[in-house]
Amino acid sequence: MAEIRGARYARYSTDRQTDNSIEYQFAKIEEYCQKNKIRLVASYCDKAKSGTNTDREGFRAMVAAAMQHKFDCVVVYDITRGSRDVADWFMFRKQMSLLGIQVVSATQHLGDITDPSDFLTELISVGLGEHQVLDTRKKSIAGTTERAKKGLFCGGVPPLGYDIEDGQYIINDAEANVVRKIFAMYAAGKGYAAILEAVKGVKGKRGKPIGKNSLYSILRNERYIGTYTWFRRKCKLMRKWAGGSPNPDAIRIDGVIPPIIDGKTWIEVQNRMDDNKRRASNKAKQDYLLSGLIECEACGGTYVGHCSTNTKGYQSRCYICGDKYRTRTCKAKNINADEIETFVVQQLKAFLLDADFSEVAKTIADRVNSASPDLSAEKRELNSVIEKINNGTKAILSGINYPELQDEMDKLRLRKSELEDIIWRTESNRQPVRAESIEKLLNDALENLSENPRETIRQLVTKIYAHVDGTFTVNVGVHIAGCGGRI
Repeated sequence: MAEIRGARYARYSTDRQTDNSIEYQFAKIEEYCQKNKIRLVASYCDKAKSGTNTDREGFRAMVAAAMQHKFDCVVVYDITRGSRDVADWFMFRKQMSLLGIQVVSATQHLGDITDPSDFLTELISVGLGEHQVLDTRKKSIAGTTERAKKGLFCGGVPPLGYDIEDGQYIINDAEANVVRKIFAMYAAGKGYAAILEAVKGVKGKRGKPIGKNSLYSILRNERYIGTYTWFRRKCKLMRKWAGGSPNPDAIRIDGVIPPIIDGKTWIEVQNRMDDNKRRASNKAKQDYLLSGLIECEACGGTYVGHCSTNTKGYQSRCYICGDKYRTRTCKAKNINADEIETFVVQQLKAFLLDADFSEVAKTIADRVNSASPDLSAEKRELNSVIEKINNGTKAILSGINYPELQDEMDKLRLRKSELEDIIWRTESNRQPVRAESIEKLLNDALENLSENPRETIRQLVTKIYAHVDGTFTVNVGVHIAGCGGRI
């Protein structure tokens, strides 16, 4: 009988539980494996993580390893340790089944999910787990709603300027002075850059420097005028994104929080923010050919396009490090947009004119066709990219829309397309990449460079590194192949 390689997975939900919960589950799993001649080769766990979704580090690592066939079965203590969501659990079960990996429980019988009786038994078990979560959630929301109706703090992180004592909002004088300075400067016509410089070194409640997104949240927060709000939007359901639509049952109470900002300043700030939002929506968007492609050597941030207007009305375009733009935490030099875009187009043209397309195409095709079929890293990165895109979409839907966010979304969508292409090409067992196709792509790129430089740049430029001395390096490759050379 062939040896069975097993991976054990354990989880506990809250900080009220301890590492002993993991150790207990592992001990029971190990006991089960010894009795059933399963050799444990890997262990995965998640501490203080909800079972209502699968966005858990340990769980994701286990799935990634399963896709590499590093073990033959996954052993859990019981179904609830794997998931308390019916859809998530059976999606996981089907995924493991397609990989030929068995899922077993040390305390429950898990049969064949394609067998009607086994499926029904398992459905009832995981359904009871989700029922318990829903019942607990209902009671929790009811209790939290009663607290909200009294204007009491309902969890999370309080806004900058407030501390919480016995559920009440108490003004933190030092932080409140920072909040007043932010409002006063904005009401006086100062921009985000000037405000960030004035509060440089100040950190928010989560310990991170105040950035432009933080300023937006501060300037729009009604708590600073004493208005308590709770559950204004339906952002999450069972720890998953729920669309962010307005909640008809939202609670809003005036005068229950000690105000930090007076009404006159609040109205001036809101009017200015509304005007800026209208102007931004009506303003023609600047075209930045290299959005999402430039990486800062100093901090690893992504450069974003930025347009400034001087006192005479002249506009100048540049690329600026995203960390420098948002939080002023990077001192990398700005790059003149016209200069770098002209340089990249000229260098691409020179590269395409001088290159032996036949030889380049053959080299790329050989590299791609001989590449390892191990896609675990690509799939992990794809999951991470999709999560970031979803978070960015949530931010935009909630009204947070800055140039750096749009540029980062462009970069993420480009990378998502690349990864999906690589994974699809490999897993679908398509015919090997033909050198003739790549040669045609290069010829088309040369013809289109003058008329449509953006498309050619996106097709051929894989990365631009901005160095601390103001110089930069452009890497060129063919995105469909995922490999490149350097100009």
